[in-house]
Amino acid sequence: MKIAIDPKKEIFRWGPIDGKLIYPDFFNIAFTKFPKNFTSWPDVLWLMEKEKMTCVLENDNLVKSGQKNFYRFVVNDKKFKKNYLHWQKILKNWLQLQKTLSADQLKNLTNQKLYEVFKKWSGNYLDFWTIGLLPEIANYGSEIILKEKLQVLIPKKDFIHVFEKLSAPDRLSFYQKADLDLFKLKKFIGNPKIFDQKISHYQKNYFWILNSYHHTQILTKDYFKKELLKHSGQNLNKKINELEIYSKKVKKTKQDLVKKYKIDNEVVKIANRLAFCIWWQDLRKYYIFLANYHLDLFLNEFSKRYLVDFKKLQYYGGLELLALAKNQVKISNQEINRRRKNLVVHYSESQNSLEYISGAPAKKIINQYKKNRITLKTKEFRGLVVSRGKVVKGRVRILKSAADFSKMKKGEILVTPMTAPDYIMAIKKASAIVTDEGGMTSHAAIVSRELKIPCVVGTKIATKLLKNGDLIQVDTSQGIIKKINS
Repeated sequence: MKIAIDPKKEIFRWGPIDGKLIYPDFFNIAFTKFPKNFTSWPDVLWLMEKEKMTCVLENDNLVKSGQKNFYRFVVNDKKFKKNYLHWQKILKNWLQLQKTLSADQLKNLTNQKLYEVFKKWSGNYLDFWTIGLLPEIANYGSEIILKEKLQVLIPKKDFIHVFEKLSAPDRLSFYQKADLDLFKLKKFIGNPKIFDQKISHYQKNYFWILNSYHHTQILTKDYFKKELLKHSGQNLNKKINELEIYSKKVKKTKQDLVKKYKIDNEVVKIANRLAFCIWWQDLRKYYIFLANYHLDLFLNEFSKRYLVDFKKLQYYGGLELLALAKNQVKISNQEINRRRKNLVVHYSESQNSLEYISGAPAKKIINQYKKNRITLKTKEFRGLVVSRGKVVKGRVRILKSAADFSKMKKGEILVTPMTAPDYIMAIKKASAIVTDEGGMTSHAAIVSRELKIPCVVGTKIATKLLKNGDLIQVDTSQGIIKKINS
């Protein structure tokens, strides 16, 4: 199958982040279902090398497809409402099924019944992804559309501020909602019995919140108690108030900017739909990481029942798991070992199909899309400002894995290829964020604006030019990162 992604052209990269095949693979399978409802994604490559994964596309093709989907299915009121409500219906049915799942329940099923339950669960999850891909691809196109329209209306000196505010979601993200729910429990600490009931309920709702595309974990009541007790009373009340008035404040800011710069209704609608899609894409993560917990319930049962090591099952694809559950079709140890080292998943738009390539052929493809080694010696470079704030000076902390968040010290400047939801613990310690990849709708952009952390993304070279301990200055008025000394 021919790969129609030219490594010599401008490449869009998402990653690298920690990951194993099974957790994002329903995302891959959904690419083949997407054209039945929307305009197809262009060719996509998932490059996986030793538990690191990067998504690669030709940037121009991604933007073109994103713009088509945005105009046809997001700007169109009737179609947009229909698809969002359909996604909500899928989500409701899927969540009802997940409530019935537990390790004990799966253990007591016959092989045939276990297969049927997994088939139903995975079918619902695939439907979730098929509609849920819409806001993501639309964001890649609409960001450019809004930028071009605002540049005609907004003075250059004000552009970043206006773009940032107009594209901001006016609803709480799931991390903001989780924080608010936790902070409100502080008032019950004086009554141990009620507090224990409240924190138990909270733990049931958010135990999975640090899951990722690499692994899952179950957070305990004690973990959340410790997180809550880190905040002093006065500071906590301030944060609760900020979160409670967040939506109202964002809406008021947008209204003031629209009035000040006389922004027409067409541009306002584009900005509002972009903001909604950013929120929708973020909302997906809530359910994706919860899904990974339930997926691991199946993996654990399959491991015991079919005598396949759990860690090997993490390198199965979604359809391969179905084949294992239905007919006990196993992947050889040799193939699993090849996938652990090098794996490429290729979606072909022309064929509307997936191809999984492992071992030496995968390594050859991965090498074609690796960035050239940076040898440039400079003390100053630029990126895209996505969250403005004061000029920040601080020491660099380079993180290439969320698993290393404990190395991050309060007040350091987080420098990373890109952020993902499992970076949240490191992000909350950062005085500023600088990334290699990303744009105005990237994860780093969204979270940094929520937390009011200065952030510059898309530098391409930050992790190559900087090292841990470097003293740098981040100026988000101009998007300049300056190395002061080592």
